[in-house]
Amino acid sequence: MSTRAVTALLAGVALAAAAGCGSSSSSSLPAGASAARGRMLIGYYGCGACHVIGGIATAQGHVGPPLTGFVRRYREIAGMLPNTPANVARWIMDPPRFLPRVDMPVLGVGRRAALDITAYLYRQ
Repeated sequence: MSTRAVTALLAGVALAAAAGCGSSSSSSLPAGASAARGRMLIGYYGCGACHVIGGIATAQGHVGPPLTGFVRRYREIAGMLPNTPANVARWIMDPPRFLPRVDMPVLGVGRRAALDITAYLYRQ
């Protein structure tokens, strides 16, 4: 196989993998998770005080990492958990459970709210 053919094949594989990551991640959100509710809950819990979050004008914090383009930007949460909807929701509910010295506090976010926030992050 020529170098050109190998390069084309690898580029195709990379594009297919990138395309698959976004679509499969989004489709694995639990039924009933609402990005619209998640957007409102991000405001309610004050997530924007620490994070820049796309689509939310008041979310301009720089204490935590930016969450704009969350699915494309992060393969892992806190460098340790695979970026899946279930893991994101668990992280939102109790960050110190996974990383005891993390700056992100427990905000009292319940499971349903965490899934809605995750839906927003995954769909923005």
